[in-house]
Amino acid sequence: MYRIANEPVEPLGPGSKEKRSALEALGRAVGADVASIRGKVETGRALASHLGVAWDERAYSAGDTITLVGLNRLLEGAVRRLSPTRGPRMVEVLMQAPPAPRSVDVEGEAMSEDQDEQQREDLQRSVAKAIAELSSTERTETPQGVAVTTPDIEAADVRFDDGSWRGSVGAVQGWLQLPGDLDPSSPEKFDASLADALGTPSRATEADLLAALAERLDRATELRERFLDTMEGVSEGDATLETATRAWVTAWDESVEESEEYESASTGPIRAEADTWPIQQFGQFAADGEIDLAPSYQRADVWPTTDAQMLIESVLRGIPLPSIIILQRLENGRVIYEVVDGKQRLTSILRFIGAHPIALETIEKKKDEWGEPYLRTIFTEDYPAFKKLWRKYEMENLTAQTERKNYFPFPLRKGDVKALSGELEPLRGKYYSEIRSKTITVVGDPRPVKFVFEQAATYKIPVITYKDATDEQIHEVFSLYNKQGKHLNAEEIRNALYHHLDLMRALLVTAGDADDVEVVAPFLAAYDDEWSSTGETLTKSYGFGKAGYKRTKLLSWIASVLLFDGGRPESRSTAGWIDSFLRRVSEDRHDVLRDDETVAAAMILLRRGLDAHAGLDPDVWVPFRNATGQKWQELQLVASLIAFCAAYLILDDELEEVAEDASETIRERSAGWRRPEKTQSREQWRFIAMVVENLLEILGVDGVEADRALRERFGSSGLGTLLGLNTVDV
Repeated sequence: MYRIANEPVEPLGPGSKEKRSALEALGRAVGADVASIRGKVETGRALASHLGVAWDERAYSAGDTITLVGLNRLLEGAVRRLSPTRGPRMVEVLMQAPPAPRSVDVEGEAMSEDQDEQQREDLQRSVAKAIAELSSTERTETPQGVAVTTPDIEAADVRFDDGSWRGSVGAVQGWLQLPGDLDPSSPEKFDASLADALGTPSRATEADLLAALAERLDRATELRERFLDTMEGVSEGDATLETATRAWVTAWDESVEESEEYESASTGPIRAEADTWPIQQFGQFAADGEIDLAPSYQRADVWPTTDAQMLIESVLRGIPLPSIIILQRLENGRVIYEVVDGKQRLTSILRFIGAHPIALETIEKKKDEWGEPYLRTIFTEDYPAFKKLWRKYEMENLTAQTERKNYFPFPLRKGDVKALSGELEPLRGKYYSEIRSKTITVVGDPRPVKFVFEQAATYKIPVITYKDATDEQIHEVFSLYNKQGKHLNAEEIRNALYHHLDLMRALLVTAGDADDVEVVAPFLAAYDDEWSSTGETLTKSYGFGKAGYKRTKLLSWIASVLLFDGGRPESRSTAGWIDSFLRRVSEDRHDVLRDDETVAAAMILLRRGLDAHAGLDPDVWVPFRNATGQKWQELQLVASLIAFCAAYLILDDELEEVAEDASETIRERSAGWRRPEKTQSREQWRFIAMVVENLLEILGVDGVEADRALRERFGSSGLGTLLGLNTVDV
């Protein structure tokens, strides 16, 4: 690519990956400006579109990496674009290009010393270039707690022959979000602390250490760009330094978690099928009860009817839809297709044609109530007639809101809708049952509308089906889609991976992120019928809304600290710690948290601790709130709730009274419990430990006794280990 553009050739990046600069060079050669496009995969997609070559899942892979297939397609497209005047010359140039170095030759011999030296030099250049970028003062904004001690370091000044590169790394270490500070007291201690922070063996070679460092720096420069993009919204009131910092820390946590999961998983081949299905096939699966549109980890239906109408217009115009991602499971001897991504699209389509499972279930009930034996036929074939029957038998008007609530059909948009012009104009404002027989052009041929939705039509939707996947493979797959632009956040991935556990479903219900306890966690109903109260408290008292499963994450974090003895947590991200906790329960069928009674007891513990905490005068916690006083800061809330939940196990119902008596002391002492300026995992875990230890002392609870009680009741406890981290005297 560099040679085609007649530009200097740069070495491969960390892990022998292609560099973005190669794609930009190719873009300049063929007249495509791709410099402003974020991500190599999206840059490749733009180039492919410009060159008229295919860009599918064979062209890229995880970690924003373009495969050899994708690179070859782009090269072939570039040669064709530049032909005939430059095409032959391009082929000649490529033929003369030196072969890529190999680690092992055909006889299995180890790489030569020259090749080894070349790799070392490539790594050093990558490290130096990244350090220079991170130290640049062209944009001076940094996250809270991040400082660059030596600004504007030139790549040429990062030297490896005298060991001074270590000082350059230390100058930008804040951007690396390492779990702790590096030790600059000697080269040996620096390397040891760096190896520990990067998760490499303490006796790793310098080459291995540089390789791990190069990968971390590569991710740091990417997340720095994201942070700076977020900060551009400050002047417009769309962001603050605090929100931008929080997003940056979250991105690092998710990045580390994905890396840990990828490295630790040994999942083997994944069985997946890429196909296209006519809409009829989705409708039939829905009618047969074989499609699950609402697994417990899925977000609620959020599309307004207008969006659903526009999607149907796209189908009628023949515009291809994105892939639907499906997980095929076997439940009680039946095949169930669980919708991982594409729920909103399928919901819109099934609503439009009157085939949504919830709507059909309602129709079956109304058929008996109204004494109308042919109600389902009327519903699907003459919806306006059904609306008249509704007005006859029901007190509630069948408004657009009622239709949406019941997943009933909706009409196409009416008025001057440009998308519905020409031969589609007669369809405006009509329900599907009114236009089934209207003729439109379908993929070039005149067909009735029902051909698209009810028959094996030529218009099809791409479907990727995963089969026989283990839990680890599911997580790997979901993480992959998350990286490639699918809208699955970290909590949705976690809920999907572990939703088979009663513990995960109980956390969803207790947090208020799953409304129907009888469906999601029916075993909890026997203990209480007011599980929604915790979610309401988290929202009203603490400002944690339902969006993004933030409430579930909060409770999962508290539960993982109290009930999981996973060693010292200070080098682990929050997400990684929670996942380790849930993975333990998932992998051990005899884990005590596989028992419904024990899970219910854990949820009650969380609820009672939260109730006692929320029962105090809000002014007690003023230092733990944001500047406006309206919303809690997450780290402070987690720390104080851990203490209150642990205290409840000892004090039981006396906790509220004890806390009320101690409220003035809490107010005075908490004024000094300031959140650490640094965003490193180690500092934040120590802050949590400090707050928990002090609150337990104020409440008169012995931490050792609470730890022992947790182990006796739940089989494990992380409280003792947490308190052992505390080296701060407040």
